Amino acid sequence: MPDLYDAVAHGMWAYGHAAFRVETLGPKLVLEPGTVILVTHRRETDVPLVCPPLYFGASMRTNRPARMSFAARDDMFLPGFFAGFPPDLPLAARRLLYRVGVARWLPVVQVYPIRSAHVARLGEVLRARPDAQLEELVAAETADAFRARATEASLPPPNRAGDVLHGAYADLLWAAVSPGDGVLDGLDDFWSRRATQATGDFRTLVEILRRPGTLVVFPEGRPSPDGEIGPIRPGIGALLRRGRPVGIQPFALAYDPLVRGRTKVFLSLPEHVPPPEEDVDAVLLRLLRRSMPLTCGQLVAHRLQAGAEADPPALAGALAEAVEAAQEEGRLVEPELLTEAGRRRRVAEALAVAPRKPRELAYLAHEYESARVP
Repeated sequence: MPDLYDAVAHGMWAYGHAAFRVETLGPKLVLEPGTVILVTHRRETDVPLVCPPLYFGASMRTNRPARMSFAARDDMFLPGFFAGFPPDLPLAARRLLYRVGVARWLPVVQVYPIRSAHVARLGEVLRARPDAQLEELVAAETADAFRARATEASLPPPNRAGDVLHGAYADLLWAAVSPGDGVLDGLDDFWSRRATQATGDFRTLVEILRRPGTLVVFPEGRPSPDGEIGPIRPGIGALLRRGRPVGIQPFALAYDPLVRGRTKVFLSLPEHVPPPEEDVDAVLLRLLRRSMPLTCGQLVAHRLQAGAEADPPALAGALAEAVEAAQEEGRLVEPELLTEAGRRRRVAEALAVAPRKPRELAYLAHEYESARVP
Protein backbone atom coordinates (compact mmCIF):
# COMPACT_ATOMS: atom_id res chain seq x y z
CA MET A 1 0.00 0.00 0.00
CA PRO A 2 2.36 2.77 -1.14
CA ASP A 3 -0.45 5.32 -0.94
CA LEU A 4 -0.63 4.88 2.85
CA TYR A 5 3.12 5.50 3.08
CA ASP A 6 2.67 8.77 1.15
CA ALA A 7 -0.38 9.78 3.20
CA VAL A 8 1.45 9.26 6.49
CA ALA A 9 4.42 11.32 5.29
CA HIS A 10 2.19 14.22 4.25
CA GLY A 11 0.21 13.97 7.48
CA MET A 12 3.40 14.17 9.52
CA TRP A 13 4.52 17.22 7.55
CA ALA A 14 1.19 18.93 8.26
CA TYR A 15 1.34 18.11 11.97
CA GLY A 16 4.96 19.20 12.38
CA HIS A 17 4.45 22.56 10.73
CA ALA A 18 1.22 23.21 12.62
CA ALA A 19 2.67 22.38 16.04
CA PHE A 20 6.21 23.77 15.64
CA ARG A 21 8.33 26.18 13.63
CA VAL A 22 10.62 23.77 11.81
CA GLU A 23 13.89 24.53 10.04
CA THR A 24 16.23 21.99 8.42
CA LEU A 25 19.98 22.62 8.55
CA GLY A 26 22.73 21.04 6.50
CA PRO A 27 23.72 20.15 2.94
CA LYS A 28 21.40 18.62 0.36
CA LEU A 29 20.32 15.17 1.47
CA VAL A 30 21.71 12.20 -0.46
CA LEU A 31 20.71 8.72 0.73
CA GLU A 32 22.40 5.67 -0.74
CA PRO A 33 20.62 2.31 -0.36
CA GLY A 34 22.09 0.60 2.68
CA THR A 35 22.34 3.78 4.78
CA VAL A 36 21.58 3.86 8.51
CA ILE A 37 19.94 7.13 9.58
CA LEU A 38 21.00 7.64 13.18
CA VAL A 39 18.64 10.00 15.05
CA THR A 40 18.87 11.60 18.50
CA HIS A 41 15.74 11.05 20.59
CA ARG A 42 14.53 14.18 22.40
CA ARG A 43 10.72 14.02 22.59
CA GLU A 44 7.83 11.76 21.63
CA THR A 45 7.13 14.17 18.76
CA ASP A 46 10.46 13.36 17.09
CA VAL A 47 9.12 10.89 14.52
CA PRO A 48 6.66 13.20 12.72
CA LEU A 49 9.42 15.83 12.55
CA VAL A 50 12.13 13.46 11.34
CA CYS A 51 10.20 11.80 8.52
CA PRO A 52 9.19 14.70 6.20
CA PRO A 53 12.69 16.08 5.47
CA LEU A 54 13.88 12.56 4.72
CA TYR A 55 10.84 11.65 2.62
CA PHE A 56 10.82 14.88 0.59
CA GLY A 57 14.60 15.42 0.62
CA ALA A 58 15.25 12.00 -0.91
CA SER A 59 12.23 12.22 -3.31
CA MET A 60 10.69 9.06 -1.87
CA ARG A 61 7.30 9.77 -3.38
CA THR A 62 8.64 8.93 -6.84
CA ASN A 63 11.71 6.90 -5.85
CA ARG A 64 9.88 4.11 -4.05
CA PRO A 65 12.82 1.66 -3.88
CA ALA A 66 14.63 4.26 -1.73
CA ARG A 67 11.88 4.41 0.89
CA MET A 68 13.19 4.14 4.42
CA SER A 69 12.24 1.55 7.00
CA PHE A 70 12.05 2.23 10.73
CA ALA A 71 13.27 0.34 13.80
CA ALA A 72 10.56 1.17 16.34
CA ARG A 73 9.79 0.54 19.98
CA ASP A 74 8.04 -2.79 20.20
CA ASP A 75 5.18 -1.65 22.48
CA MET A 76 3.71 0.28 19.55
CA PHE A 77 2.63 -3.13 18.27
CA LEU A 78 0.75 -4.05 21.46
CA PRO A 79 -2.99 -3.71 22.08
CA GLY A 80 -3.78 -0.59 24.08
CA PHE A 81 -0.67 1.43 23.13
CA PHE A 82 -2.53 4.75 22.90
CA ALA A 83 -4.19 4.12 26.26
CA GLY A 84 -1.22 2.80 28.20
CA PHE A 85 1.77 4.71 26.96
CA PRO A 86 0.88 8.44 27.31
CA PRO A 87 1.41 9.85 30.82
CA ASP A 88 -1.24 11.94 32.63
CA LEU A 89 -4.08 10.67 30.47
CA PRO A 90 -7.52 10.81 32.16
CA LEU A 91 -9.02 7.47 33.10
CA ALA A 92 -11.99 7.97 30.77
CA ALA A 93 -9.63 8.55 27.84
CA ARG A 94 -7.64 5.41 28.65
CA ARG A 95 -10.81 3.33 28.62
CA LEU A 96 -11.87 4.84 25.31
CA LEU A 97 -8.49 4.41 23.58
CA TYR A 98 -7.69 0.92 24.83
CA ARG A 99 -9.15 -0.81 21.78
CA VAL A 100 -7.47 1.54 19.32
CA GLY A 101 -4.39 -0.01 17.73
CA VAL A 102 -2.12 0.46 14.74
CA ALA A 103 -0.11 -2.77 14.85
CA ARG A 104 -1.45 -4.23 11.60
CA TRP A 105 -0.66 -1.06 9.66
CA LEU A 106 2.89 -0.52 10.88
CA PRO A 107 4.59 -3.08 8.57
CA VAL A 108 2.67 -1.52 5.66
CA VAL A 109 4.57 1.74 6.25
CA GLN A 110 7.82 -0.20 6.84
CA VAL A 111 7.90 0.08 10.64
CA TYR A 112 9.42 -2.95 12.40
CA PRO A 113 9.73 -3.72 16.12
CA ILE A 114 12.99 -3.96 17.98
CA ARG A 115 12.34 -6.01 21.12
CA SER A 116 14.45 -6.53 24.20
CA ALA A 117 14.85 -10.15 25.28
CA HIS A 118 14.86 -9.11 28.94
CA VAL A 119 12.30 -6.30 29.21
CA ALA A 120 8.57 -6.50 28.46
CA ARG A 121 5.36 -4.69 29.37
CA LEU A 122 3.43 -6.15 32.27
CA GLY A 123 0.35 -6.48 30.04
CA GLU A 124 2.26 -8.89 27.78
CA VAL A 125 2.99 -11.18 30.71
CA LEU A 126 -0.61 -11.13 31.94
CA ARG A 127 -2.00 -11.65 28.43
CA ALA A 128 0.13 -14.80 28.14
CA ARG A 129 -1.51 -16.26 31.30
CA PRO A 130 -5.05 -14.79 31.41
CA ASP A 131 -6.49 -17.60 33.59
CA ALA A 132 -3.76 -17.46 36.23
CA GLN A 133 -4.43 -15.87 39.60
CA LEU A 134 -3.13 -12.32 39.69
CA GLU A 135 -0.97 -12.98 42.77
CA GLU A 136 0.76 -15.82 40.91
CA LEU A 137 2.14 -13.42 38.30
CA VAL A 138 2.72 -10.09 40.03
CA ALA A 139 4.18 -8.82 43.27
CA ALA A 140 1.81 -8.01 46.13
CA GLU A 141 2.13 -4.24 45.73
CA THR A 142 1.29 -4.51 42.02
CA ALA A 143 -1.84 -6.56 42.81
CA ASP A 144 -2.80 -3.91 45.36
CA ALA A 145 -2.43 -1.19 42.72
CA PHE A 146 -4.77 -3.08 40.38
CA ARG A 147 -7.37 -3.44 43.13
CA ALA A 148 -7.12 0.24 44.07
CA ARG A 149 -7.69 1.14 40.42
CA ALA A 150 -10.72 -1.19 40.31
CA THR A 151 -12.24 0.74 43.23
CA GLU A 152 -11.50 4.06 41.53
CA ALA A 153 -13.08 2.87 38.27
CA SER A 154 -16.08 1.21 39.99
CA LEU A 155 -15.10 -2.25 38.72
CA PRO A 156 -15.22 -5.62 40.52
CA PRO A 157 -11.98 -6.51 42.34
CA PRO A 158 -9.74 -8.41 39.87
CA ASN A 159 -8.69 -11.95 40.73
CA ARG A 160 -7.34 -13.42 37.49
CA ALA A 161 -4.76 -11.90 35.15
CA GLY A 162 -7.40 -11.61 32.43
CA ASP A 163 -9.55 -9.42 34.69
CA VAL A 164 -7.13 -6.49 34.35
CA LEU A 165 -6.76 -6.61 30.56
CA HIS A 166 -9.01 -3.58 30.43
CA GLY A 167 -8.62 0.09 29.51
CA ALA A 168 -9.05 1.22 33.12
CA TYR A 169 -5.72 -0.46 33.95
CA ALA A 170 -3.88 0.54 30.76
CA ASP A 171 -1.15 2.63 32.40
CA LEU A 172 -0.50 -0.09 35.01
CA LEU A 173 -0.22 -2.68 32.26
CA TRP A 174 2.46 -0.51 30.60
CA ALA A 175 4.94 -0.93 33.45
CA ALA A 176 8.26 -2.33 32.23
CA VAL A 177 9.18 -5.65 33.83
CA SER A 178 12.11 -8.06 33.65
CA PRO A 179 12.58 -11.63 34.89
CA GLY A 180 12.40 -11.47 38.67
CA ASP A 181 11.73 -7.71 38.64
CA GLY A 182 8.11 -7.14 39.65
CA VAL A 183 6.99 -10.45 38.12
CA LEU A 184 7.05 -13.68 40.08
CA ASP A 185 8.81 -16.89 39.04
CA GLY A 186 7.42 -19.56 36.73
CA LEU A 187 7.48 -17.59 33.49
CA ASP A 188 10.52 -19.14 31.85
CA ASP A 189 8.49 -20.08 28.78
CA PHE A 190 7.37 -16.46 28.31
CA TRP A 191 10.92 -15.12 28.46
CA SER A 192 12.20 -17.91 26.21
CA ARG A 193 9.63 -16.97 23.54
CA ARG A 194 10.51 -13.32 23.94
CA ALA A 195 14.20 -14.02 23.39
CA THR A 196 13.32 -15.87 20.19
CA GLN A 197 11.17 -12.93 19.03
CA ALA A 198 13.95 -10.45 19.81
CA THR A 199 16.37 -12.50 17.71
CA GLY A 200 13.86 -12.49 14.86
CA ASP A 201 13.45 -8.70 15.10
CA PHE A 202 17.22 -8.26 14.89
CA ARG A 203 17.48 -10.50 11.82
CA THR A 204 14.74 -8.54 10.07
CA LEU A 205 16.63 -5.27 10.54
CA VAL A 206 19.89 -6.86 9.35
CA GLU A 207 18.11 -8.15 6.23
CA ILE A 208 16.74 -4.67 5.49
CA LEU A 209 20.25 -3.22 5.46
CA ARG A 210 21.71 -6.06 3.40
CA ARG A 211 18.92 -5.81 0.80
CA PRO A 212 20.18 -2.97 0.67
CA GLY A 213 17.59 -0.70 2.26
CA THR A 214 17.62 2.51 4.27
CA LEU A 215 16.94 2.12 8.00
CA VAL A 216 16.03 4.82 10.56
CA VAL A 217 17.25 4.03 14.07
CA PHE A 218 16.92 5.92 17.37
CA PRO A 219 19.98 4.42 19.08
CA GLU A 220 19.13 5.84 22.52
CA GLY A 221 15.89 3.87 22.50
CA ARG A 222 13.80 6.46 24.36
CA PRO A 223 13.46 10.25 24.54
CA SER A 224 16.01 11.87 26.82
CA PRO A 225 14.36 12.71 30.16
CA ASP A 226 16.87 15.39 31.12
CA GLY A 227 18.70 16.59 27.99
CA GLU A 228 21.49 14.01 28.07
CA ILE A 229 22.54 12.64 24.68
CA GLY A 230 23.03 8.88 25.03
CA PRO A 231 23.76 6.26 26.11
CA ILE A 232 23.57 3.98 23.07
CA ARG A 233 21.27 1.02 23.77
CA PRO A 234 22.72 -2.50 23.55
CA GLY A 235 22.55 -4.14 20.16
CA ILE A 236 23.05 -1.09 17.94
CA GLY A 237 26.72 -1.85 17.41
CA ALA A 238 25.88 -5.45 16.55
CA LEU A 239 23.26 -4.27 14.05
CA LEU A 240 25.87 -2.20 12.22
CA ARG A 241 28.43 -4.99 12.25
CA ARG A 242 25.96 -7.58 10.93
CA GLY A 243 24.01 -5.29 8.58
CA ARG A 244 27.15 -3.81 6.99
CA PRO A 245 25.63 -0.42 6.02
CA VAL A 246 27.32 1.62 3.31
CA GLY A 247 27.20 4.75 5.44
CA ILE A 248 25.66 6.56 8.39
CA GLN A 249 23.54 9.70 8.10
CA PRO A 250 23.42 11.46 11.48
CA PHE A 251 20.25 13.40 12.29
CA ALA A 252 19.81 15.54 15.40
CA LEU A 253 16.78 17.47 16.62
CA ALA A 254 17.07 20.57 18.80
CA TYR A 255 13.88 21.94 20.31
CA ASP A 256 14.10 25.57 21.43
CA PRO A 257 11.11 26.53 23.61
CA LEU A 258 12.72 29.84 24.70
CA VAL A 259 10.76 31.67 22.02
CA ARG A 260 7.48 33.52 21.73
CA GLY A 261 4.75 31.36 20.23
CA ARG A 262 5.35 27.87 18.88
CA THR A 263 8.55 26.06 19.84
CA LYS A 264 11.28 26.22 17.23
CA VAL A 265 12.78 22.92 16.07
CA PHE A 266 16.07 22.76 14.22
CA LEU A 267 16.66 19.55 12.28
CA SER A 268 20.38 19.01 11.80
CA LEU A 269 21.46 16.81 8.88
CA PRO A 270 25.25 17.05 8.62
CA GLU A 271 27.32 15.15 6.07
CA HIS A 272 27.02 11.37 6.12
CA VAL A 273 30.01 9.36 7.33
CA PRO A 274 31.36 5.84 6.78
CA PRO A 275 30.39 3.23 9.38
CA PRO A 276 32.93 2.79 12.20
CA GLU A 277 35.01 -0.36 12.27
CA GLU A 278 36.05 -0.26 15.95
CA ASP A 279 34.62 1.10 19.23
CA VAL A 280 31.25 1.33 17.46
CA ASP A 281 29.12 2.50 20.39
CA ALA A 282 31.62 5.18 21.43
CA VAL A 283 31.97 6.47 17.85
CA LEU A 284 28.18 6.60 17.38
CA LEU A 285 27.70 8.50 20.63
CA ARG A 286 30.32 11.08 19.65
CA LEU A 287 28.61 11.40 16.27
CA LEU A 288 25.23 12.05 17.86
CA ARG A 289 26.70 14.66 20.19
CA ARG A 290 28.57 16.46 17.41
CA SER A 291 25.41 16.46 15.26
CA MET A 292 23.39 18.43 17.83
CA PRO A 293 23.09 21.98 16.44
CA LEU A 294 23.76 25.09 18.50
CA THR A 295 20.63 27.05 19.42
CA CYS A 296 20.15 30.29 21.31
CA GLY A 297 18.01 28.55 23.92
CA GLN A 298 20.78 26.08 24.77
CA LEU A 299 23.42 28.76 25.33
CA VAL A 300 21.18 31.12 27.30
CA ALA A 301 19.88 28.27 29.48
CA HIS A 302 23.41 27.00 30.10
CA ARG A 303 24.63 30.44 31.23
CA LEU A 304 21.59 31.18 33.40
CA GLN A 305 21.74 27.74 35.07
CA ALA A 306 25.43 28.41 35.80
CA GLY A 307 24.47 31.61 37.65
CA ALA A 308 25.17 34.23 34.97
CA GLU A 309 23.23 37.48 35.05
CA ALA A 310 20.43 38.04 32.55
CA ASP A 311 22.60 40.62 30.79
CA PRO A 312 21.71 40.85 27.07
CA PRO A 313 25.05 42.25 25.81
CA ALA A 314 27.08 39.73 27.80
CA LEU A 315 24.94 36.82 26.64
CA ALA A 316 25.07 37.99 23.04
CA GLY A 317 28.85 38.09 23.32
CA ALA A 318 28.93 34.58 24.78
CA LEU A 319 26.67 33.42 21.96
CA ALA A 320 29.07 34.85 19.36
CA GLU A 321 31.90 32.86 20.97
CA ALA A 322 29.77 29.72 20.98
CA VAL A 323 28.97 30.18 17.28
CA GLU A 324 32.65 30.49 16.46
CA ALA A 325 33.47 27.35 18.47
CA ALA A 326 30.64 25.42 16.80
CA GLN A 327 31.85 26.37 13.33
CA GLU A 328 35.40 25.30 14.19
CA GLU A 329 34.21 21.83 15.26
CA GLY A 330 31.84 21.42 12.30
CA ARG A 331 28.63 21.77 14.30
CA LEU A 332 25.60 23.26 12.55
CA VAL A 333 24.18 26.50 13.96
CA GLU A 334 20.77 28.13 14.18
CA PRO A 335 20.91 30.49 11.14
CA GLU A 336 19.76 33.62 12.98
CA LEU A 337 22.81 33.38 15.24
CA LEU A 338 25.18 34.03 12.35
CA THR A 339 24.68 37.81 12.50
CA GLU A 340 25.13 40.23 15.37
CA ALA A 341 21.62 41.63 14.96
CA GLY A 342 20.16 38.14 14.92
CA ARG A 343 21.99 37.17 18.11
CA ARG A 344 20.71 40.29 19.89
CA ARG A 345 17.12 39.56 18.84
CA ARG A 346 17.26 35.95 19.89
CA VAL A 347 18.89 36.67 23.27
CA ALA A 348 16.24 39.29 24.07
CA GLU A 349 13.49 36.84 23.15
CA ALA A 350 14.99 34.00 25.19
CA LEU A 351 15.43 36.18 28.28
CA ALA A 352 11.84 37.39 28.04
CA VAL A 353 10.50 33.83 28.00
CA ALA A 354 12.97 32.06 30.32
CA PRO A 355 11.39 32.99 33.70
CA ARG A 356 8.21 31.12 32.70
CA LYS A 357 10.04 27.94 31.69
CA PRO A 358 12.31 26.70 34.50
CA ARG A 359 12.04 23.01 33.53
CA GLU A 360 13.00 23.79 29.95
CA LEU A 361 16.03 25.75 31.18
CA ALA A 362 17.44 22.74 33.02
CA TYR A 363 16.86 20.46 30.03
CA LEU A 364 18.45 22.83 27.51
CA ALA A 365 21.46 23.51 29.74
CA HIS A 366 22.12 19.78 30.09
CA GLU A 367 21.66 19.28 26.35
CA TYR A 368 24.27 21.99 25.67
CA GLU A 369 26.76 20.35 28.04
CA SER A 370 26.12 16.80 26.83
CA ALA A 371 26.61 17.79 23.19
CA ARG A 372 30.14 18.90 24.04
CA VAL A 373 31.32 15.88 25.99
CA PRO A 374 34.34 14.47 24.09
